[in-house]
Amino acid sequence: MAHRPLILATASLTTYLGETAFRLCENYADAIVRAGGLPVVLPLTERSDVYDEYLDRADGLMLTGGADIEPARYRSALERCGVEALSGERLVGETTPLRDAAELHLLFGAEQRGLPILGICRGAQIMNIAHGGTLYHDLDAQHAPAPGALAIVHNEYMDGRISHTVEIKGESVLGGILGESELAVNSLHHQAIRDLGAGYAASAIAPDGVIEAIERPDAPFMLGVQWHPEYHASTEPMARLFNRFVEACAQAR
Repeated sequence: MAHRPLILATASLTTYLGETAFRLCENYADAIVRAGGLPVVLPLTERSDVYDEYLDRADGLMLTGGADIEPARYRSALERCGVEALSGERLVGETTPLRDAAELHLLFGAEQRGLPILGICRGAQIMNIAHGGTLYHDLDAQHAPAPGALAIVHNEYMDGRISHTVEIKGESVLGGILGESELAVNSLHHQAIRDLGAGYAASAIAPDGVIEAIERPDAPFMLGVQWHPEYHASTEPMARLFNRFVEACAQAR
């Protein structure tokens, strides 16, 4: 019997009964299991050698949603783009610097090993800033839709309900997976990708112009989405995204 591909899933740092704990929402694990993968929840540690051993044994990496990314991680990139960064940093919510460092190490390690990578919400943002991209500190305060474009509240429903549509670029990897030109998605974020990191292409755009998905066309599978597909992974077309990710992980062995 063939082994299921082993897929690393990053966790959030939280507190439970007064103790520090790692948390992964069950939807992430369920989506991987349903698609035929074997999820492994990663601890948060300063030991990079621990992550290297996980990566050596893994077939793929999923970067999950969570707290805001420490703005110092992309401050210099914003300033290179002519954006005064410090005034916007007061808009940033809770951050977890340990998780930022861990996920960046995992991302680069997975890339070096040719492992498939799927980023969700915060995960897509980590993928972007890792390669010199930037973020909006807060969409409501810093992003204005183009004249005549639909205004969207990107964190209106924080329970996974469908919020708005996105346009999928037909020639993109994401478009090929989903087989859709337009997709109804949920929206649980107040930050978003501003300037694309090196090598990335935008593969989905919201009606207000916000980038909703990125991909590396030259990579075996390196895709990030701003919405949370794990909420709807039991139905099409979201199931196709996880199915293709797990297939890529199986092929990467």
